[in-house]
Amino acid sequence: MPQELRPGTRATLQVRQLAPGEFAWIITLLDPESGNVRSTNYSDKRYTSQDEASAAGKAAVVAFLAGEAPERVAAADNKRKA
Repeated sequence: MPQELRPGTRATLQVRQLAPGEFAWIITLLDPESGNVRSTNYSDKRYTSQDEASAAGKAAVVAFLAGEAPERVAAADNKRKA
């Protein structure tokens, strides 16, 4: 889902508990000029801890702001850990 982001685009990261032991991240990209929401992105993967979801969400924010698909970044991180 590549998208053109303008310089100054801001992102917010939230980690939500969906059920006991199940967490997901939500990223909201904000337009730099108006401050309006440009897009909201949800993790497809579910995480077993808030810390794990937060770390994955931070990587996804960096990926979005770099113009990459966060799934590719997550896959690369998993390969590095193995």
